Parts: sequence; C-alpha cells; structure tokens
Amino acid sequence: MKQVPLSGKVVFVDWHSVLSRDPFWMSIRESATHPLKAQLEANLAEVFTNKANEWMKGLLSSDEIIQSMDIELDGRFRDDFLTRRLYIDCAKMRVNAELFEVLRKVKAHVMVVLATDNMDCFLRTFDHVRKRRRRPTPHAETLSDWAIILDDIICSSEVAALKAEDPQRFFGPWLTAHGLSFSDAVLIDDRADNCMAFDQQGGKAVQYKMGVGDVHEVLGTLADWMDVRRSVRE
Repeated sequence: MKQVPLSGKVVFVDWHSVLSRDPFWMSIRESATHPLKAQLEANLAEVFTNKANEWMKGLLSSDEIIQSMDIELDGRFRDDFLTRRLYIDCAKMRVNAELFEVLRKVKAHVMVVLATDNMDCFLRTFDHVRKRRRRPTPHAETLSDWAIILDDIICSSEVAALKAEDPQRFFGPWLTAHGLSFSDAVLIDDRADNCMAFDQQGGKAVQYKMGVGDVHEVLGTLADWMDVRRSVRE
C-alpha cells in the first residue's frame, strides 16, 4: 500500500473526456484509408450500444468483445491484429497535459488516483506503462508518458461497478484500504451523474470536461480544498 500524504487526502480523476478524448483503436478509426475502418466503426456502434456496461464492469473481456465483432481480416493481418492494435493505441492515447501538470503540482500534498469506468485492456495498459517509471519529458503527450504521475488506479472492470451506479463499491474498498473516507476525497469528472453520486457519499466533486473547462479553475478549487493555495500556485 502506498503511503498516504500527511494531509490524508486524495484526488480521484476521471479518464475519458477529462484526461483524454482518444478512442480505442484510434489508429484505425482516425485513418481515412485503413481497410478495417468501416467494419470496425459499424461493429463498435453495436458494442457501445448493447455491451459497453458489461465490458466496463469486467463481465465481458476485450478478447470476447473482439471475437463477438466477427471482423473479417484478410491476408494482410494476423489473427491477433485487433488485440495488439488495441493495446498499442491505448498506450498512445493523447492526454490533457495541462491538467496533468495541475495534478503534478498537487501531488506534494495529496494522492492522485485515476478513477475510471473503463475496460480491462485500459487497466492492463496502464499497469504496464507505469512499470517503466519514465518521467514525462517536455512536450510529452501520451498515456505512456504521463501514467507515472498517478499514484494508483481504480477501474470499473476490476471492481465490477460503475461510479454512478454504485459509488460505495467503486471507491469504498480503496478508501478503506488507505484509512480514508469520502470526506477526504475530491473527484474530477465530466459527468454530472458521477459527480452527484460522489457528492451524495460525502465527497467533493469538481465537474470538468477537457476542451471546455478551465484547468486554472480546477487548480484553484483543489488549492482551496487542500488549504494550500499559495504553494500550489507557485
């Protein structure tokens, strides 16, 4: 268990639309000419309509999702192409470096934990890239570069719960294991239902969306909550 800072506080931060907006299989989906793009987009529309929650709660694995899409691969692609490309693209997801810099500033005072309704492939990628212990360099902009800034991760596919549906099951075990409660925690999230559920448990939620919200306002809110405005603004 990672030692909790003397402040005894934690900042939970969401991933999609907060720290990144990149989709799964972005190298295929953002290509105008990739031969698998049309098949993948059509099948993913069905997946995210009917199977997304099961995938995010670990009831379906990434391999099972890929198999269910039944995408036809011609001789140019190995059978495991979509699996390999999924993990490679996860590591290369572009991030909100400005918000990561805010999180780097507050880490001297609090733990910073990724709290994401996400899939097993994302969790495995996160764990893998953090083991590299590579500090972000100037202009670094991917998950692979910035994962080391975060102290830990809570992922819905591991805890089998979504933030808004069951915040106690999602956050509770982590908080208990670190001797903390919801009153010791802030959640930065783009979704109103996630923020409301967190507030109702006694935590403090900050609604923020990448490209829309102001990271300086987020920093100010965190500084006031930690009561260390001067030190984190320097």
